[in-house]
Amino acid sequence: MEKLQHDQFSVAILPPATAYHPVDGRKYTLIMSTGEMNCHLAIGFKYETDLLNAEKEKIITAEWKPRLGEYVLTGKIDLGSLNNFHLMQAELAKAISMMVKADKGLYTHVPWLLDAPIYMEIDSYIHKYKTIQYFGTPRQYLK
Repeated sequence: MEKLQHDQFSVAILPPATAYHPVDGRKYTLIMSTGEMNCHLAIGFKYETDLLNAEKEKIITAEWKPRLGEYVLTGKIDLGSLNNFHLMQAELAKAISMMVKADKGLYTHVPWLLDAPIYMEIDSYIHKYKTIQYFGTPRQYLK
């Protein structure tokens, strides 16, 4: 397991995944602690939700999927009953940035992913916040 640590952000690439493989089905699990500013990102073939403490943490999942001849990074966050939708959108953009930057080596070997679209599904008990939004491309987050 390859592990990188930056202050309060850790990244683990879980075998058999590597920094460059796979693209199809490459899954990201970002666990963000709400009390502290700790984040843990796992990259692999499956989502790593067993480390989650649901009361104190929120989870963002994402996966590379082929769609209509191109790759798309699709993800999901469950807001529950969170009322501050705009604050969450800023956090989500920061979380996507962390995922993209942590997996920078992948884009070196698969450069066409730099211009692939990123879509995030926001799930909430409050119907008006339940949506799928476009969050740009990995290239935008690497600048």
